[in-house]
Amino acid sequence: MSRKPFTDEEILLLRQNPYTYSVTTFQLNLTKEFKEIFYSEYQKGELPRKILEDHGYDPAVLGERRIWSISGHIREQYKKYGCFYEGSGTHGKRQPQEQPGDTHASEKEELKQLRHEVDYLKQEVEFLKKISAVRTTRK
Repeated sequence: MSRKPFTDEEILLLRQNPYTYSVTTFQLNLTKEFKEIFYSEYQKGELPRKILEDHGYDPAVLGERRIWSISGHIREQYKKYGCFYEGSGTHGKRQPQEQPGDTHASEKEELKQLRHEVDYLKQEVEFLKKISAVRTTRK
């Protein structure tokens, strides 16, 4: 989150862009469509500033820090989930839009989710082991 708040005029300007999912005083959330476009162009070597500018975002309004943060968040979301989501993240309930009959994509997502859950549970078990070890060594 950037420390430079958007003014009311900047918020109105940002809301008019079709690639804006939502905007608050401190945060700009982008659409899934824009994230896909951004990531594709970034992979081709385009600079984040140029990509945003070409799609109607004024770099002066966003600021350098926010531009690089947007780039980082988009790349991180793709690396973590393998796809993009509307807004600022998955928020637990949001799932990628699937085409009817696209069981392969849903199976991949389910597998990814299950792997994540297994890793989380392994970490939890290790944490519980450490707590048990600390309690038994204190006596």
